[in-house]
Amino acid sequence: MKGLTIIILLLANLSLCTAQTKTERGNNAILFAFLPSSFHNIYGVSFGPIGSEAICNKPYTKFSHGLNVQVPGQGVMQLFYLGNNPYKKILNEDEYLQEMLRIDSTLNKAIHNGLIISLFGTFTDKINGLSISLFMSMGKEINGISINPFWNLYTRNNGISIGLFNTSLETKGMQIGMVNSTFKLKGIQLGLWNRNNKRSTPFVNW
Repeated sequence: MKGLTIIILLLANLSLCTAQTKTERGNNAILFAFLPSSFHNIYGVSFGPIGSEAICNKPYTKFSHGLNVQVPGQGVMQLFYLGNNPYKKILNEDEYLQEMLRIDSTLNKAIHNGLIISLFGTFTDKINGLSISLFMSMGKEINGISINPFWNLYTRNNGISIGLFNTSLETKGMQIGMVNSTFKLKGIQLGLWNRNNKRSTPFVNW
């Protein structure tokens, strides 16, 4: 009887955790939700194999706030980007501004505020906080710290990116790795080879 009572309480708690609330911003999940999700907001823990950006037919941004865990994650798909740096074509200030304007005008499919963890990495458009994986990660913007041992690929890096290869269009902060590449840098690069629109140097660039 005691075991049955515990099971009933756990099931009741799960139903409360996945409860939806209706607000002016749409459907929200409180405490817990599975990924990928079409919720407008997830407050608490979100967990699943891939992120909510995988749901492409929703004309709004899907937010998660708190802890976001993706196992295995979509980072392994970034292998297709190796050797094909999407920012190599940016050669001057006008091209840089046009590309930034184009990116800013597109919808962010998913934004996470807090800690995002993945086995292979994420495709989350915008992260405000800390991003950690064992492989690689990409997105439009990271505001905080991104630690992905193999590769970090972000349009904007506002903070610190740590990995063997760090690639961005704009960096305001720091890149730490073996090869660091950005077009516009306001900060410092530490690595075996560092490149921005002003210079390419070994060890330290600014």
